[in-house]
This record gives sequence, C-alpha cells and structure tokens, in this order.
Amino acid sequence: MKYIFIPALLIAFSTATLANEKQDKREVLLDNSDVEVVRLIYPVGTESGMHSHIHPNRVVYFVKGGILELVPTDKNQQPKIINVADGKTLFLPSATHNVKNIGNTEVVIVETEIKSK
Repeated sequence: MKYIFIPALLIAFSTATLANEKQDKREVLLDNSDVEVVRLIYPVGTESGMHSHIHPNRVVYFVKGGILELVPTDKNQQPKIINVADGKTLFLPSATHNVKNIGNTEVVIVETEIKSK
C-alpha cells in the first residue's frame, strides 16, 4: 500500500505545481474596510484566471509593464490588448475578466481598489 501511495502523492503534487505555474502570483499588501492593495506578478505566458472586480474605483500602477490581454467573460465581447510601459498608471473600471501575459517580459503591477461605502 505504501508503494502505491507515494507515486500517487507525487503525481498529485506535480499536477498542482504545474497548474500554479500558469497562474499569476498575488500578494495582498493592504486590505481594510476602505481599500485593497495587491501586487500581481505575471510571468510570461501566465494568466489570472477568470475573476471579478466588484469595487468600481480601481487604479493599476505598472511597476514593470508589458503586453496583457484582458479577456471578458462575455464571449460576444472582444478581448482587449494593452501594451503598457514601466511606471504607467491606468484607471480601469470594474469587470469580470481573465488577464493573460501575452508578451515576452514579466509584468508586475500594484492594483488599488477603493471599496464603496
């Protein structure tokens, strides 16, 4: 039984590791009743996965810019491609989307969402 368990555990671990390699890296820097600030790192070829921004006021600062594809949940809408330089700041409305790094450089952003009261 022990000999079957170990290979099964290794397969499960390697599958989880491969799945995580395709995801962005997210670190919450501040989260309170007024604001949420997160650092997101998108290595080349990674994506966020479909997610929703529920707070209407969102500012994104690009520590390291690059080319991102914003894929909406609505299949009738076209994906939006943005090419952003280092140090650029954008206001982005709330949305449900998947963010993909389609460029050839790592993208690092700091995203600030102001929570409505």
